[in-house]
Amino acid sequence: MNELSVRCQENNKVKPTLLYEGYLRCTADPYHPTENTSGIINMGTSENTICDDLVIPKLESLTEITPPELRYFCLNGMLPLREEVARFLTDKTKSDQQIDPEELSITNGCSSAFCSLAYMIGEPGDYYLIPTPYYGMTKVYMGNYMQLKPIGVETDSNDMVSVRLLAEAWERAVEEGKRVCGVVLINPSNPTGAIYSKELQLEVFEFAKERKLHVIIDEIYFLSTFEEDNLQSCLSFSREWPDPARTHFMWGFSKDFSMSGSRSAVIHSKNKGVHQAFGKDIAFYHNVPGMVQMKLCRMLRDVQWVDEYLRESRVRLMRHADIVMTTLDQLNLSYVKPTGTLYLWMDFTPLFRETPSPEEAAEIFYQMIDSGIYIPSSKGFNGTDPAFFRLIYSIPEGFLTEAMARLRNFVIEYTAS
Repeated sequence: MNELSVRCQENNKVKPTLLYEGYLRCTADPYHPTENTSGIINMGTSENTICDDLVIPKLESLTEITPPELRYFCLNGMLPLREEVARFLTDKTKSDQQIDPEELSITNGCSSAFCSLAYMIGEPGDYYLIPTPYYGMTKVYMGNYMQLKPIGVETDSNDMVSVRLLAEAWERAVEEGKRVCGVVLINPSNPTGAIYSKELQLEVFEFAKERKLHVIIDEIYFLSTFEEDNLQSCLSFSREWPDPARTHFMWGFSKDFSMSGSRSAVIHSKNKGVHQAFGKDIAFYHNVPGMVQMKLCRMLRDVQWVDEYLRESRVRLMRHADIVMTTLDQLNLSYVKPTGTLYLWMDFTPLFRETPSPEEAAEIFYQMIDSGIYIPSSKGFNGTDPAFFRLIYSIPEGFLTEAMARLRNFVIEYTAS
């Protein structure tokens, strides 16, 4: 029997990440209120599944197909979609200047945007700074192409990074002979939900400029905040960016428009070389099908529908967050009160028999799955405090009610054991 390549064999030996492991458990035994009542309720995969009744009819109504959608197209994305995304982002981010469609490239999801930008900002073996805790798959995306490695930067008691903390991490890395090529910010933070102010973002941008570091800022949840003005997008002050050529923004349809399966996202960069490199070869592996692009384009053109959808999505997210917070309050479990996103960062310290440890956090994680709820621990987010877990509340209300009943029973039984 022919052997697979060494790299393939080595890759197959790598243990799945905690997030992927939980996802696989859920897909193998998914909960259904009538067909599989003992299945696992997925509260770990960040998807908005509470707006299907709004999104599906809209997409079904967009039935037109034109010949260009069936042909090859500009690898940076079909121009009509880039024009609509430019208009949309200019409006919704309150951009301080009209976004140029030529400064946008369309890619198949923010995961691919991370992969592509990693290819362009660093060399194999380089490092990047990223505040902890952070979305665990970022490490995979940034490492896939160019083997870029993360340096987690501690945050303060408000889950905020500072230039002082970044500088200390950068200096330690340099002393150890590591080449740092960039800084990654996820705003709002995943998993804590912390929001970076304009002032802090500009401080980070200035820090990066002084050291000739790229900044990648991911705003994939920026329209899922509970109040429209909770987050100030970096595009709203793009004229003030200290180093525009090394500042790169990404956003996608997955979270804000409840369509993670569309695999559609956008890279915004004022660096022409980014789009040249993407369109020249990278995009061959990261295209979005033409029919999907034009369906999204037509959706964005319906400004009234978009605005009504976003308002209703916010209302539903707030209602679901309230359901979870009420349950946690009853259980005397603390949490970071969310200002939006699809998730809540909660502290399970009272459940631990002794000082919270990674070992008992793993025990809690797996016992919760056995109890029918998948809620990942901070290990999935490269966190240093094992007491924290991230819970996704953007699941159907019936699922959420059942999940809260299961969580309540689990907490009572685990603490009594």
